Amino acid sequence: MPRRCHTKSRRGCVQCKERHVKCDENRPTCSLCVRRGLECIYVAPRPRRRPVSGSPKNTRSERSSSHASSSVADGFTRLPRLQEMRLFHHACSATLPSMAKDEVDRRFWESRIPKVATEHPYVMDGLLAVAALHIASIQVEDAGSWLETALTYQTHTTNGLRQDLAANPQNAEASFICSGLILIFVTAYPGICHDENPVDPLSEILTMRSILSGAAFLWLQIYHGQGISLDPWVTRDGSDRHLLSRASEDPALIKLHRTILERFRSLRPFVEGSPGPNMEIYRSTYQLLDESLDTWPSGQGSLAWPIRISEAFVGLVKQGEPMALIFILFHGLDLHLSSRKWFARDSGKRLVYSVIQTFNSIPCGIPPEFLGLVDWIRKAVEV
Repeated sequence: MPRRCHTKSRRGCVQCKERHVKCDENRPTCSLCVRRGLECIYVAPRPRRRPVSGSPKNTRSERSSSHASSSVADGFTRLPRLQEMRLFHHACSATLPSMAKDEVDRRFWESRIPKVATEHPYVMDGLLAVAALHIASIQVEDAGSWLETALTYQTHTTNGLRQDLAANPQNAEASFICSGLILIFVTAYPGICHDENPVDPLSEILTMRSILSGAAFLWLQIYHGQGISLDPWVTRDGSDRHLLSRASEDPALIKLHRTILERFRSLRPFVEGSPGPNMEIYRSTYQLLDESLDTWPSGQGSLAWPIRISEAFVGLVKQGEPMALIFILFHGLDLHLSSRKWFARDSGKRLVYSVIQTFNSIPCGIPPEFLGLVDWIRKAVEV
C-alpha cells in the first residue's frame, strides 16, 4: 500500500524528526511528545539581524567594536556579547523584579538567581531566554525576533540542564532554579507568541506536572539537611501572604475572586451527592482546588495544583468526565486571576476556551445542570 503523503514539517521538534513522524509544532511541547512523555526539543532558527535599537539585531559598528560576532557551538548560535549583556541587564533590572512579591522574594529573584546564573552556563541561558521572552511581551514590533532568540536559548537551557543532571546531580540548587526558569518560559510563551490554537487541557496539565515533578524532587534535595542560601525562601511561612497582598489588587479582580469562590463552593453538593467509584477522587480534588483558589493573589496555589492532583483525577480528565472538566475550568479561572502578570498572560483564557471546545466535542456535551455555570465562566474570562 503506498505511503500516505503529508506536508513535511521543517520546523518540527527533534524527537518527531528522529521518528520520521509529523510534528504539530506546538510550543513549547508538541502533542506527540506529551503523549509519549518525552522531552520536546526544538532547534530554533538562527536569530535574524537587523539594525533596530534595543533588539537582538546588531549593527556593523556594534559587531566590530564589541568583539560581538555570534558564536556557534553544537548548532547553538549565541547572540553577540553586548546583546547578551543587555539581556542580562534587563533580566536583573526588570524581569526578575517582576516576579517578586515581598522582601524574601526580592532577595531570591534579584540576588540569588543572578549569582547562580553566573556560576552555571545553562542557568544563565535559561535566564536570558526568559528575559528575551519578557522583552517580546513589551516590544511588540520586534516580538518575532525576540521570540526566536528566546526559543534558541530555551532549547540550549533544557539540553544543558539534562546534561548537568546526569553529570553533576549534586548541583540541586542550580538545577532547581533552572527548572523554575523553564516553568516560567513554558507558562509565558503561548500568551506572548499569540498562539490562538486551542490547547489540549490534558496536555497542558501533563506538561506542568512533568516540570513541577522535577522541580519538586530538586526542592526536596535542597531542603533535606542542606544549609544553603535558598533556605529562607524555601522554608518561610507564607500562610498569610495572600491576605496581606489582596489590599493592593484591582477591586474588580477582588470582586471576581470572591464570586469565583462562591461559584466553586456551590459545587460541593454535587461532589458530595455523587455516589460511585469517583466520589473520593472528586472530594480530594475539590479540596485541593478550594485551597488553591483561596491562596490568590500569591499565585502559589494555581502553580502547584497540577502536581497535587492524583493520577486517578488525570484519568477522569482523559475520559472527558464532566465534573473533572468543570474542575479544570475553575483551574483556568484561578490562572485568569493572575493574567495581568506578563508571564501569565491569557493562560486562563486559553485553558477555559480549550475545555469548552472539549465539551462541545463529546457526545453528552455540557450537562444541563452546569450550562449556566459554564456560560458564566466563559463570560468571566471573555471567551
